[in-house]
Amino acid sequence: MNILVTLPAGPQRDVLFPSDVASRLESVGIVDWNDDDQLTSAELRERLRGVDVCVTGWGSPTLSADVLDGADSLELIGHVGGSVTSIASPAVYERGIPVVSANRAMAPFVAEGILAYMLTALRDTTGFDAAMKNGAWPGTCERTETLFGSSIGFVGLGDVGEELLSLLAPFDPTVRVYDPYASAEDIAAFEFATMAALDTVLESSDVVSIHASKTPETLHMLDAELLSMLPDGCLLVNAARGAIVDEDALVDELRTGRIRAALDVFEEEPLPESSPLRDLDDVVLGPHVAGAPTRYRLAETVIDEIERFDGGEPLENRVSRERYEHMTQDWLEAE
Repeated sequence: MNILVTLPAGPQRDVLFPSDVASRLESVGIVDWNDDDQLTSAELRERLRGVDVCVTGWGSPTLSADVLDGADSLELIGHVGGSVTSIASPAVYERGIPVVSANRAMAPFVAEGILAYMLTALRDTTGFDAAMKNGAWPGTCERTETLFGSSIGFVGLGDVGEELLSLLAPFDPTVRVYDPYASAEDIAAFEFATMAALDTVLESSDVVSIHASKTPETLHMLDAELLSMLPDGCLLVNAARGAIVDEDALVDELRTGRIRAALDVFEEEPLPESSPLRDLDDVVLGPHVAGAPTRYRLAETVIDEIERFDGGEPLENRVSRERYEHMTQDWLEAE
């Protein structure tokens, strides 16, 4: 097979394709590594001639109908990331080219990161750490809470939500899930979880975790009105996309001291130095790293799929057109 890797040479590719992973890919076929800058659409169209498998990453051009005009033998697209909405296109699906991504490979690590944020915020780990490093010996644990027996709400389910349910099981929680694209069958393996309306999820939870995709219908989905439904003392965790929450409205709620938050994603990234979130005590901040331990496993997942495809085996991480249409669309901005 002729394989094109569109990711340009540099730190990101080095992390995703360390030498052993790169060697493994080269054992599968003849690899054309992009050692130039990020390809333009015109350059990608030319590089696709004679290519059987195209491996893409963050920032790769969209495989539009125009770009695909240069693809005379393309049989598989493998994305070393999660959402493929910026990579694939309706033309890809119309031509019947399979698309695979490492979305499911990321899910357990993102879920682990969310659990870490939950426990860090509920146990006030960062608060105790800061006090101790400033010479204090905090004499109260009034802010410390627990996940055991708690009520947890999910806004969205997806692969990450399903993985998080498994991690939460030992805490014997009550979990309510709002997701118009999921059903009770998707959570049937978890007796402690039920589907519920959005207002029920928000009003009845000690912790609310966001797993929805960033789409036109979810931009600023959690606005001032919905955030006001969160009960006093509630912890809001967002490791999905920042724009799903109206950040200004969230800041207003956090300033009242009524709720807390743990945020791994923001409307603008990197988070501006002037962001008021940096000055609030009731928020734990992370630089979009919930899924960071995935690293080279993303590329390994795509290579697994390339090997399956080459061997005529079923693909395990194929992104259907329906799934593609509901995945996060990072170029969207709230008005």
